[in-house]
Amino acid sequence: MKALNMLRLCALLVAATLLGAPASGAQTAPASETEREIEDHLIAPCCWTQPVSQHYSEAADTIRKEVHEMVAAGKSRDAIMNYYVSKYGERILITPRPKGFNALVYILPWLALILGAWLLILLLKKLRSPVAPPAPEPLSNSPYAAVIEKELKEFEE
Repeated sequence: MKALNMLRLCALLVAATLLGAPASGAQTAPASETEREIEDHLIAPCCWTQPVSQHYSEAADTIRKEVHEMVAAGKSRDAIMNYYVSKYGERILITPRPKGFNALVYILPWLALILGAWLLILLLKKLRSPVAPPAPEPLSNSPYAAVIEKELKEFEE
């Protein structure tokens, strides 16, 4: 098992070497947890497809470097996020802020879930087997009731 893990590790190292390392301007020091969290919440502005933390491009490297400098300068997470929103717009954020029209992103899934559950309950109630009709009421004390009972008994015999 250890040999298999070592083989996998060697294969990964060879693949990383053949594919090339990130650009030379990439940050080499390990990022702090705050930096990593900020980088995970920003989209790389070069192609708008991946978070800055996973994307290797000149634009992503620049943002990582700027985030590192801002965190080292003591800026808060919100201040850094606001800086990038003012520079690139809301599009830079992985998840939109729950303000105005963007609030629908957070509300609509729950409304759809509640509506779907309600419709499912209605459907199940409708598909449930119908209740048996009530038994017929006994014959009243009409003059024909006794005659009918007598004839039914004779018919059964």
